[in-house]
Amino acid sequence: MRFHPDGPSIPDILLERCDAGRVVFLCGAGVSLPSGMPTFVGLTRYVIEFYDPPADSEIMAAFRPWLDGQSAANVPLDQIFNLLHLEYGKDEVNALVTERLSAPLESKDFGSEHGLIKRISSSQSGVPQIVTTNFDRLFEVGQEGEHLVQHVPPAFPDLNFGSKIEGITYLHGRLVDATAESHPYVLSSADFGRAYLSEGWATNFIRHLLERYTVVLVGYQAEDPPVKYLLQGLNHDGQYDRSRLYAFDRGLPEEIEAKWRDRGVTAIAYSDHPDLWKSMEAWADRADDPRRWRASIIAKSQQDPKDLAPHERGQVAHVLRSVQGARLFSEADPAPHPEWVCVMDANVRSAKQSRGYGDDAEVFDPEAAYGLDDDLRDISEDDRRQGVSNDNLLVWRDEDDNPHEFHRLGGRQVEGFEATPIRLGHLITWVSKSIDSPVLAWWAIRQNGLHPRLLQQFEWQVEHSKALNERARHIWSLILEYHRDPRNRQWNGEWFDLKKRINAEGWTASVLLSRQLCS
Repeated sequence: MRFHPDGPSIPDILLERCDAGRVVFLCGAGVSLPSGMPTFVGLTRYVIEFYDPPADSEIMAAFRPWLDGQSAANVPLDQIFNLLHLEYGKDEVNALVTERLSAPLESKDFGSEHGLIKRISSSQSGVPQIVTTNFDRLFEVGQEGEHLVQHVPPAFPDLNFGSKIEGITYLHGRLVDATAESHPYVLSSADFGRAYLSEGWATNFIRHLLERYTVVLVGYQAEDPPVKYLLQGLNHDGQYDRSRLYAFDRGLPEEIEAKWRDRGVTAIAYSDHPDLWKSMEAWADRADDPRRWRASIIAKSQQDPKDLAPHERGQVAHVLRSVQGARLFSEADPAPHPEWVCVMDANVRSAKQSRGYGDDAEVFDPEAAYGLDDDLRDISEDDRRQGVSNDNLLVWRDEDDNPHEFHRLGGRQVEGFEATPIRLGHLITWVSKSIDSPVLAWWAIRQNGLHPRLLQQFEWQVEHSKALNERARHIWSLILEYHRDPRNRQWNGEWFDLKKRINAEGWTASVLLSRQLCS
């Protein structure tokens, strides 16, 4: 689902887990960059410029490609910090890091991105639950931030014993005062090795975190040292559910997916940083009050879906995938527009264009009228045969409750009393309320059978509705009669043979006789 047309497509399951307070953001340097904090490259340059090592030194030979933009073959920055530690001393180098990160920030709204993430990554009680590899204290900006619990390595919350993740966990260390005697940061390859491999306290913490929460990486690239060591330390070999670990990254979706796939991470691509933070702001508004946000989306559904943008229809579809959203949809007053059934039905919105007769006939494009922003375009016949299709909201979904009556060999409920998933039950209630809509009649007659409960609701509405005129009531009676006849739901290949004979012979006497036998 997208909050904005140019924003990232955020998976439904991630949004829902966030609503439940089960999402923790793991934040990297990209989050602090808009506030004026340096990148890892900038931080390394600051230290090297202070010490000014000889041009032919090992340190300069390793760092020079970074200055020339040759990142593909560069020595990793954590290894360069290891060289700096060996040459000039760990505490002395880290003290310079403290000095650089403690410099006054020129940005007037520094920490605004951190504020958004605190609102999104909060427990159900509203307390932020943040993990960061940054040393800066920008998550502590503001009155709320000053009172948050802070965890520094290796004294992290013991999640195995029920400790809460609430507060700020500084995975690689927290910025100390410039006058401090010790500056304990995870900076060099040796530091990373201890944190993620030999001692493994960072790896163990993230492993336990993933067992209990969904983790979202933001402000990282796939090649960043924290990501590399983290995922190497976790030894990703397919054992983790990719729906437990997400990463926002800038670029084309197919490229971003390829970069993160072998790391066991579900990638969420975005085109540019402003698009990401605009969506984060909208997500934060949703996280503040998910019920109010859902209600605002249901209000949109009272409009004709053809008048909305694809991402807005996608927002309605997102709400309809949950039981709470389907209930709100069915109870809305006034009722949502009846043409939403065309959005819900993937077969309708993915159909081919059609046009009337004549040179000036109108062309109707179901994709433009009803399509969702995440729909697949131009699905080939081979793909269809392999089960590739767009999301159909009118069928059972993995997230739906599973009616147990469908798993009995005997003792089944009689027809008309079958149990339905709660979500679909709410949609049946809404559909039956729109009995006076010609669109709904058009949709119903196109179906190869209707669920017995929906059929029962239609029958009741036709009998009791005061909104139907006589012609509409007659049409619905024909539709219901068609659906009551079980022969109309049976496969009959003889019609295809008849069609071939008509094409070959025309309407001969023998063909007419065959037609009567097929009827």
